[in-house]
Amino acid sequence: MQSEIPKAIGLVRKDAHGNGVDIHQVAQRYGYRLVWTVYADCGPPATALVLTGALVEHNATAIVVPSFEHADAVRNMITEQAALATPMQVYPRGYRWPVFDMDRRR
Repeated sequence: MQSEIPKAIGLVRKDAHGNGVDIHQVAQRYGYRLVWTVYADCGPPATALVLTGALVEHNATAIVVPSFEHADAVRNMITEQAALATPMQVYPRGYRWPVFDMDRRR
């Protein structure tokens, strides 16, 4: 029965706040089973490599975070390969993030 539940990888950045959020509960709320958690204290490129390896190794379909801050720097990489589950919402695999034109002046 557990094998039917989609698997998820947790991501906890050591330099980001989580406000005591239990990522197991976040995963369960969205129908995922947390199978591994990555505790990252490295930059975005290394975090992306570690997450990609964990997704493949565990055949996971989502990354679960305690707050959006934990995934912000690697959000594009995450949604290219998996869903991103935050306490507020799920961004599905393939989600396209809005592009902001920083040079545009009003």
